[in-house]
Amino acid sequence: MLTDNSQKKIKLGIDAKWFFKGPPSGTMVVKNLVNQMVSQHDEQFELYLLITRDCKKEALAHFPSWVKLIFLPVIPNMISNTVLLPLIARLYGLEAMLFQNFNSLWPNKLRKIVYIHDVLFLDYPEYFSDSELMYFKRMKRLAAAADMIITISNSEKERLVKNNVASDNRIAVVYHGINPDFKTKASYPGEMLSALSLKYNLPKRYLLYVGRINIRKNIARLVSAMNLLKDKNIKLVIVGGLGADTTLLRSQIATEGLSDRVIFTGHVPENDLYLIYANATVFCFPSYAEGFGLPPLEAMKCGVPVIVSKRTAMPEVCGDAAIYIDPDNTADIAEKIDFLLTDQNLYKEKVEQGINHAGKFSWQISANGILKLIGDAYNN
Repeated sequence: MLTDNSQKKIKLGIDAKWFFKGPPSGTMVVKNLVNQMVSQHDEQFELYLLITRDCKKEALAHFPSWVKLIFLPVIPNMISNTVLLPLIARLYGLEAMLFQNFNSLWPNKLRKIVYIHDVLFLDYPEYFSDSELMYFKRMKRLAAAADMIITISNSEKERLVKNNVASDNRIAVVYHGINPDFKTKASYPGEMLSALSLKYNLPKRYLLYVGRINIRKNIARLVSAMNLLKDKNIKLVIVGGLGADTTLLRSQIATEGLSDRVIFTGHVPENDLYLIYANATVFCFPSYAEGFGLPPLEAMKCGVPVIVSKRTAMPEVCGDAAIYIDPDNTADIAEKIDFLLTDQNLYKEKVEQGINHAGKFSWQISANGILKLIGDAYNN
């Protein structure tokens, strides 16, 4: 029996509602972080994972028996965090809670650590609908009651401070990691790559974009750059869920005579995504604004040279390993792609730099950093 309070495990609740289902980027982050936290089995904490009850079967099969699973009704994240999670914390005697985006105002004894993925809506409201803005703005007010805020880049930390979400000393930065399953093309047998190409009708050489299809991602300008390239045969593969903005993008593609050079795969399974990355010629990420921007790092890990916007967090995250473009300048996008397609030495240099740079990011480091911050917040 433990008599020294310093040795007592902290009852830590993890908001893991997105582990099995949620926004693709959120699910990817939560899944990797939680898997690392569980695999490390940190003796400082007794883990309680909060997961929606529609994923109960998968959760029971996936997690070891020592992890405490709490199943929640499927309701909006903000309502769940502000109303339901505090009740859960009291019921199970939780001492600390890691929330996703939306904090709770109570109970007062609970150490509240809020993992805020980004607050781009505060500086770039034009990229969000009125309903999204109304929903996300509650994040700022609720963050005031947090004992600590963890965010994903120094760029986002600066945005949080600038918009008076929290003071500098209450915000910590923990970078995302990269799944080790992202590998170079040489890691895969030729027949596997051939089967993938047949499945998605992929050409031998292609530019690749991975992510959401919306205005903020600036895919329309990347499409327009295709007609300015010296190589009139290379195609563009767009990987991501086909949302409302896809119709407008397809119309632009037809108008600009690019229907035979742009391929939409829709959402793809994780195992296929690894190969689609590795098989690409150049990865293009012309986004106007990112809180972190993980896809370029994933491409680097796969040995694919990367072109990204020189905006927000992307220079911080990609360092010297990427080639940068002005996202407002279609000609600049085309010119930088041409550089990589025509200069073999530059291409090889960026492949090597990218692989080395991506090696600095791991989910194990991310998970360790978050758990240390939670422990510090609890003990201070």
